[in-house]
Amino acid sequence: MKKLIGLVLSLILTLTMLMFYPVNDGTVLANTDSITTFVTRLYEVCLNRNPDESGLNNWVSSLSSGSVTGYDAAVAFFFSSEYQNRNLDNTQFVTSVYQGVLARDPDTTGLNNWVSRLNSGTSRRDVFNGIISSNEWVSLCRSYGISPGVQVEPAPQSSSSVDEFINRMYSGFLGRSADNTGLTSWRGRLTGGRISGISAARSFMNSSEFRTRASSMSQSQLITVFYTTFLGRNPSSTEISSYASRMGGDLNANLEMLFLNFANSDEFISYCTDHGIIPGTGDGSSMISDAEVMSFFSDSVIIGSSVTDGFNMYFNSRGRGIMGDINVCARVSYSLLNDAASRTAYLPMLDGTPMRARDVIRDSGARAAFICMGTNDIAGNVVQRYCNYLDDIRSVNPDTLIFIEACTPSRDDHPANADIRALNEAMEQYCNDHDGFYFIDTFTPFIDGSGRMAARYSSDGNVHMTMAGYAKWCEVLSDYVRQFIYEQRITGNF
Repeated sequence: MKKLIGLVLSLILTLTMLMFYPVNDGTVLANTDSITTFVTRLYEVCLNRNPDESGLNNWVSSLSSGSVTGYDAAVAFFFSSEYQNRNLDNTQFVTSVYQGVLARDPDTTGLNNWVSRLNSGTSRRDVFNGIISSNEWVSLCRSYGISPGVQVEPAPQSSSSVDEFINRMYSGFLGRSADNTGLTSWRGRLTGGRISGISAARSFMNSSEFRTRASSMSQSQLITVFYTTFLGRNPSSTEISSYASRMGGDLNANLEMLFLNFANSDEFISYCTDHGIIPGTGDGSSMISDAEVMSFFSDSVIIGSSVTDGFNMYFNSRGRGIMGDINVCARVSYSLLNDAASRTAYLPMLDGTPMRARDVIRDSGARAAFICMGTNDIAGNVVQRYCNYLDDIRSVNPDTLIFIEACTPSRDDHPANADIRALNEAMEQYCNDHDGFYFIDTFTPFIDGSGRMAARYSSDGNVHMTMAGYAKWCEVLSDYVRQFIYEQRITGNF
């Protein structure tokens, strides 16, 4: 009997290891849910349509088995005749590559840089390869459990190009020229691909030589160091003021904030690539695990109307994934007016009981609340009603973290997206002016070139969303929370 028990335990252990431990080539086992999301995104972004069942299954099977790499799949979609026939302009092309490959929108600097290259004669295939040539792409593929495939490295450059990069690091961070020993050492590591440009920059920033220098610098001088080192130019007075307003008295926190912004800029990544250096990633939030993000959501409640209530449909169909056990307390036709009037037939439910938002948050014991209002309220003095609503919530929940999600867009412009934008801008300002309130842009990720909800995200031609819309929404919220946890941690507030 003991031998039988031992064999059973051994089998369980073996199966557990096969399920959760990396395979021999260093990649994790394929996650079919993540791969399905990846393939669906390629269909939606590249072909502007939902995947057909046969095509989706074939791609997921091929990626899962390893017979097709992530790079192979991305190339197949972006250079397919169906994609080419859409005749997207250069700006739309670059935006779609970021969205399809890196699952995010490009920042303004990066977008302008790549579009400028296209306008100057660089081929779309070269720009595609340039965008996909990053550790960010590798990390995404690893998270799906698929091979990133052909990792297009920066074109080989002369040692003088790499030396230029190294000397900029020395000059910017250390205020001096590189010594011969240091120059030779860094050249070997960078040209050999043993260290990325962003990792090298972090090493310079963390050096005792720079820390000593930085300790006596003013905020303006410190900001200038990052502009000259990462972007190769001096900042304007407006740019200095913008960063200075976000800085406190903690040098470590100030340096980390500046580093995250400048190292992640597409301008710096392009600079690395142009100089034959693997850019890498400077996103410190990558250190925050999925388990930590799930734990945060599991101690949270999300409140809203029927648009938010759609999360229940999505979770029932696709599972909760990164959203953990977040408590969805939403109701069809819920609005600011219905909350103020305590109309029980339209109030969000907590454990089967209709309650005003302030009471839902209090009685749930949630550490954080995510609130998405406005769809049913775009009329009259909606901004003041929303502010009163939030003031009331804070009066009952003084210590709860409150995340205001932007009112999501409309497909048919009813309510008018211009009015939605105005409300979102006002609520972002409210969050800036009130401690413990944070604004999340859940409007921009869903719009198309016309400024309306993209067709692939609209289930009814109005404000309600498809499964793809909720998948995107979960992605936006989880990315925000991951970054939030990291920023709070480096400032000692989490």
